[in-house]
Amino acid sequence: MGNEAILISGIEHKVRKLMALNVELKEENAKLHQHLDFLEKKNQELTLELKEKKNELFNITLANTLEVEFGVEDSKEKIDNLITEIDKCIEVLSD
Repeated sequence: MGNEAILISGIEHKVRKLMALNVELKEENAKLHQHLDFLEKKNQELTLELKEKKNELFNITLANTLEVEFGVEDSKEKIDNLITEIDKCIEVLSD
Protein backbone atom coordinates (compact mmCIF):
# COMPACT_ATOMS: atom_id res chain seq x y z
CA MET A 1 0.00 0.00 0.00
CA GLY A 2 2.95 2.33 0.59
CA ASN A 3 4.17 2.08 -2.99
CA GLU A 4 0.71 2.90 -4.31
CA ALA A 5 0.53 6.05 -2.19
CA ILE A 6 3.96 7.12 -3.44
CA LEU A 7 2.92 6.51 -7.07
CA ILE A 8 -0.33 8.42 -6.57
CA SER A 9 1.55 11.27 -4.90
CA GLY A 10 4.04 11.36 -7.80
CA ILE A 11 1.21 11.42 -10.34
CA GLU A 12 -0.56 14.22 -8.45
CA HIS A 13 2.66 16.22 -8.40
CA LYS A 14 3.15 15.78 -12.14
CA VAL A 15 -0.47 16.73 -12.82
CA ARG A 16 -0.08 19.92 -10.75
CA LYS A 17 3.10 20.79 -12.64
CA LEU A 18 1.33 20.22 -15.95
CA MET A 19 -1.60 22.38 -14.84
CA ALA A 20 0.76 25.19 -13.82
CA LEU A 21 2.62 24.88 -17.12
CA ASN A 22 -0.73 24.99 -18.96
CA VAL A 23 -1.63 28.26 -17.20
CA GLU A 24 1.77 29.76 -18.09
CA LEU A 25 1.42 28.69 -21.72
CA LYS A 26 -2.09 30.18 -21.93
CA GLU A 27 -0.77 33.50 -20.58
CA GLU A 28 2.13 33.46 -23.02
CA ASN A 29 -0.25 32.61 -25.86
CA ALA A 30 -2.49 35.55 -24.94
CA LYS A 31 0.53 37.89 -24.89
CA LEU A 32 1.66 36.59 -28.26
CA HIS A 33 -1.82 37.15 -29.72
CA GLN A 34 -1.77 40.74 -28.43
CA HIS A 35 1.67 41.26 -29.95
CA LEU A 36 0.48 39.74 -33.23
CA ASP A 37 -2.54 42.06 -33.29
CA PHE A 38 -0.24 45.03 -32.67
CA LEU A 39 2.11 43.96 -35.46
CA GLU A 40 -0.76 43.40 -37.90
CA LYS A 41 -2.12 46.88 -37.12
CA LYS A 42 1.37 48.36 -37.55
CA ASN A 43 1.72 46.50 -40.85
CA GLN A 44 -1.57 47.96 -42.10
CA GLU A 45 -0.47 51.46 -41.08
CA LEU A 46 2.88 51.07 -42.83
CA THR A 47 1.22 49.63 -45.94
CA LEU A 48 -1.11 52.62 -46.08
CA GLU A 49 1.81 55.00 -45.56
CA LEU A 50 3.72 53.25 -48.34
CA LYS A 51 0.78 53.67 -50.73
CA GLU A 52 0.56 57.35 -49.83
CA LYS A 53 4.30 57.82 -50.37
CA LYS A 54 4.12 56.03 -53.73
CA ASN A 55 1.28 58.32 -54.76
CA GLU A 56 3.23 61.34 -53.57
CA LEU A 57 6.31 60.18 -55.49
CA PHE A 58 4.22 59.69 -58.63
CA ASN A 59 2.79 63.21 -58.29
CA ILE A 60 6.24 64.71 -57.79
CA THR A 61 7.63 62.77 -60.73
CA LEU A 62 4.73 63.86 -62.90
CA ALA A 63 5.14 67.49 -61.84
CA ASN A 64 8.87 67.38 -62.51
CA THR A 65 8.33 65.79 -65.90
CA LEU A 66 5.78 68.42 -66.85
CA GLU A 67 8.07 71.16 -65.57
CA VAL A 68 11.00 69.89 -67.62
CA GLU A 69 8.91 69.36 -70.72
CA PHE A 70 6.70 72.45 -70.64
CA GLY A 71 8.18 74.82 -68.06
CA VAL A 72 6.70 75.90 -64.75
CA GLU A 73 3.91 78.19 -65.97
CA ASP A 74 2.74 75.87 -68.74
CA SER A 75 2.85 72.93 -66.35
CA LYS A 76 0.68 74.77 -63.80
CA GLU A 77 -1.77 75.64 -66.54
CA LYS A 78 -1.89 72.05 -67.82
CA ILE A 79 -2.42 70.72 -64.28
CA ASP A 80 -5.20 73.26 -63.68
CA ASN A 81 -6.84 72.22 -66.95
CA LEU A 82 -6.58 68.56 -66.00
CA ILE A 83 -8.11 69.26 -62.58
CA THR A 84 -10.96 71.17 -64.20
CA GLU A 85 -11.55 68.32 -66.63
CA ILE A 86 -11.51 65.77 -63.80
CA ASP A 87 -13.99 67.85 -61.81
CA LYS A 88 -16.31 67.98 -64.84
CA CYS A 89 -16.05 64.21 -65.25
CA ILE A 90 -16.87 63.67 -61.58
CA GLU A 91 -19.83 66.03 -61.91
CA VAL A 92 -21.14 64.12 -64.95
CA LEU A 93 -20.68 60.76 -63.25
CA SER A 94 -22.40 61.88 -60.06
CA ASP A 95 -25.56 62.98 -61.91
